[in-house]
Amino acid sequence: MIKDILAAAGVNHRQGRFTSPPADTYAVYFDDISTDGADWVRLDTPGKLPRIYQHDVRIELYESKPDDEAEAAIEGELDTRGLAWSKEDRYWLQDAQRYQVLYEFTYTEK
Repeated sequence: MIKDILAAAGVNHRQGRFTSPPADTYAVYFDDISTDGADWVRLDTPGKLPRIYQHDVRIELYESKPDDEAEAAIEGELDTRGLAWSKEDRYWLQDAQRYQVLYEFTYTEK
């Protein structure tokens, strides 16, 4: 889902990191997953894995200059999918010489 959101928003993206970051706006995302299921589910039984997955997602948007269009595109894609999300305000990363905006959201997959 995360790749679909960022692709639809038109934002260059990778999971984890870029080894050679692009010069323009790009995103790096992280997807922490936890599982849940009925009490009777045994993890040591083949084919009986938990069937509920909770994704805790963080998208880090990096901008060489403020990119309101990229932010609006990401927010529009999150809204289109009915996701509740939070956004940290843009701030300057001195070491990277870039602005960063953080988005966080959670979704459940069955």
